[in-house]
Amino acid sequence: MNSLKIISAWSEQQRLIFVERVLFWRGAINRKDLCEHFGISLPQATKDLVAYTTMNPGACAYDVRQKCYVASARMRTVLKDADFGEAMGDMANAMMKGEQGGEFILGMSRPQRTANLAIFRKLSLAAYRSESVEVSYWSIRSGASVRRRMSPRSFGYDGLRWHVRAFCHGKEQFFDFVIGRFESVGRAEPSLFMDRVDNDWIESVDLQLRPNPDLDAGKKRALEMDYVMEDGQCIISVRKAMKDYTLRRLGFVGGSMVAPMLNELQELVWVT
Repeated sequence: MNSLKIISAWSEQQRLIFVERVLFWRGAINRKDLCEHFGISLPQATKDLVAYTTMNPGACAYDVRQKCYVASARMRTVLKDADFGEAMGDMANAMMKGEQGGEFILGMSRPQRTANLAIFRKLSLAAYRSESVEVSYWSIRSGASVRRRMSPRSFGYDGLRWHVRAFCHGKEQFFDFVIGRFESVGRAEPSLFMDRVDNDWIESVDLQLRPNPDLDAGKKRALEMDYVMEDGQCIISVRKAMKDYTLRRLGFVGGSMVAPMLNELQELVWVT
């Protein structure tokens, strides 16, 4: 995947990646797809399509009857590794409609926890500039709003909410703070604790998952295929700070364990 190095303009890179994705996943692309997605002219779309055919010879050919470029059986990605989820999210509008005019791609509806945009920005700027901020943060444990000074470092997303990883000056320890619980973020100041190392954010741990041994052979095989298991197990490497979030998304609940624990669907066993 080194072909991107020879493309100088970032905007051209994104258009050619889009061409490759649509060809790979849909099997055909025309100038209109590019024009609608990027707001470019027809001549520019033609230029991009020709550029891609030159960059990836044999990947596609122009079909006069269909008036579009059609992927060949030898189609391979050369700009970016194929990723189904990433591709679907990026080019949903370029994919065909489903049966009876329904959407081609649908996601699960769920409550999204958010926060004031200004709070997001202040935390982001403080993290980028190595600054600290005084905040009012609503604590579930105490059931009250607590004022504290913290040095934001990095950000995590658990699928439902954003949290900021920050060094709490009062407790002199790193914690996760849910951004939706900030009532206010005050003026930033230079941080005195930038030399502190957040080991849980840097270090990784392996989560070993296996099918529930009580399942029959057919169900075990289905889970092994679903989670791309090898030798009956799946190893997921995650940062220590994201371990609990990952386990929750997989349906594992409870505190520290001394024995293998099943997830809520009784399908997977968390071994270590």
